[in-house]
Amino acid sequence: MIPQRTDTWYVSYVLIAANVVVFIVGMAMGDSIGGQSAVDGLIFEAATWGPAIDIANEWWRVFTGGFLHHGLFHLAVNMYSLYILGLALERWLGRVPFTAVYLSSLVSGSFGALIEAPNSLIAGASGAIFGLMGAYAALMLTQGVGLFQTPIGPILAINLVISFTVREVSLGGHIGGLIGGVLVGAAAAQAIRKRRHTNAVPVLAATVVAAGSFVGSLWAASRWVEAF
Repeated sequence: MIPQRTDTWYVSYVLIAANVVVFIVGMAMGDSIGGQSAVDGLIFEAATWGPAIDIANEWWRVFTGGFLHHGLFHLAVNMYSLYILGLALERWLGRVPFTAVYLSSLVSGSFGALIEAPNSLIAGASGAIFGLMGAYAALMLTQGVGLFQTPIGPILAINLVISFTVREVSLGGHIGGLIGGVLVGAAAAQAIRKRRHTNAVPVLAATVVAAGSFVGSLWAASRWVEAF
């Protein structure tokens, strides 16, 4: 039986709203609903992009890229995934640990994406969402529940197949987010199992993952010249 928190509001809704608002702002700046980015558009100005991080020291792109999307379809798919996975995991963990999983997975996803393609304009919440899947899987396995005994197993398998077969998808971002989510989720699972420090442990683990991923992102961004 999965424990359910009784919070009256959810961070998941706030994250969805933030992504939608950012998308609207991007359209107002010239980005198109189909995914094309204007030269002075928000994606060009704030996506995770190696040259800007390395040369212009725009380190904040490691974070902001996770709130941008290449078109309405990209946004809709990610927000639907966040709604399904986010609410399920947040009800299980509570607001603070859930937020820790999401944000640290976002940064580890940026790290993975920059390792794979430092020259690309990288945008999307997919890394963070893969992190939610990883955390959910870690929690289930800790309880002795097989992944394919729940919907998370097939969902994760399908998304991994898509990640490896669709060229437009950031494989590095997905794998990076997944690893970050598994690490923080495993820490949260142990805290829940021992019934001790159920907020502090995942936050500490998320801080370590995010800090390491941020430093790694700066290093990965510096490799952009090698892509030419």
